[in-house]
Amino acid sequence: MSVEQRKIVKFQVDMECDEKCEMCERFFKCNSPKKLEIFDRRRMSRVRETMKRIKHKIAICAGKGGVGKSTVSVNIATALAMKGQKVTILDQDLDGSCIPRMMGVLDKKLIMEKKGMRPVEGILGIQVVALANIQEEKDTTTWYHELRRNATEEFLAHVQYGDRDYLIIDLPPGTSSDAVNLMQYIPDLDGMVVVTVPSIVSQTVARRAGLMAIEGGVKVVGIIENMSGYMCSNCKKINYPMLVGGGEELAKELEVPFLGRIPLDPRVSSSTDAGAPYVYEYSESPIAKAIFSIVDNIEKSV
Repeated sequence: MSVEQRKIVKFQVDMECDEKCEMCERFFKCNSPKKLEIFDRRRMSRVRETMKRIKHKIAICAGKGGVGKSTVSVNIATALAMKGQKVTILDQDLDGSCIPRMMGVLDKKLIMEKKGMRPVEGILGIQVVALANIQEEKDTTTWYHELRRNATEEFLAHVQYGDRDYLIIDLPPGTSSDAVNLMQYIPDLDGMVVVTVPSIVSQTVARRAGLMAIEGGVKVVGIIENMSGYMCSNCKKINYPMLVGGGEELAKELEVPFLGRIPLDPRVSSSTDAGAPYVYEYSESPIAKAIFSIVDNIEKSV
């Protein structure tokens, strides 16, 4: 191989340590004991006190966008609430906050009180905390790392969650700073659920999300294969016009549980657009039952 054709073995942008551990995306790969000092900085202790009142904290993640992660988050939270649990959804997707619209609470605003922000409330008493309940829907978020971390800190430290059974956190797609921030602030996460679709492309990037959790010492609760098959609106039979099994293969590769498949149904989109979660509107459908089965598996795991 000529000099002009050298193989790239590593992409190194900046490997120097500036000891700003909370802003370092290599946080979980670093062995320096100095990084533990971040847990005594700023408002980390306030976060710990707030999070202590929530029994189970589960993050929903995906390696890429377009796999229905937020829809899955909304339906898991709603199914838990339908089973009698006190549930809060934290929309950590600061660039694409859409949970309030899916939950039918986009018209409500977070209110600041002396003890912190008061979450908005939707069906079944489900609390929602999201940037979309502060900004207007047309507003664009162009924040960089420090501002994004500050927003995460506010949503975890200065919200009156109260005593809750579950906090479902809808992470943005990918494995960058917002996910790292969350794992730093909530080191006692019960686990992370990875959402993928059956394709090999999605499986490849979803693997990175699973590995991010593992590197951060966070339990991978399991893999959900979304958009897996299609339910006929007439006969209710599940058909498989495309390949299936990518999620199950990924679960085997990472040696984590496969939580289940969620087939496609046009009513999933129409119900979430209308602010009425699918499992709530169509609780007797085969797809809703598949979601309840996944929730049962999550509850057993945590």
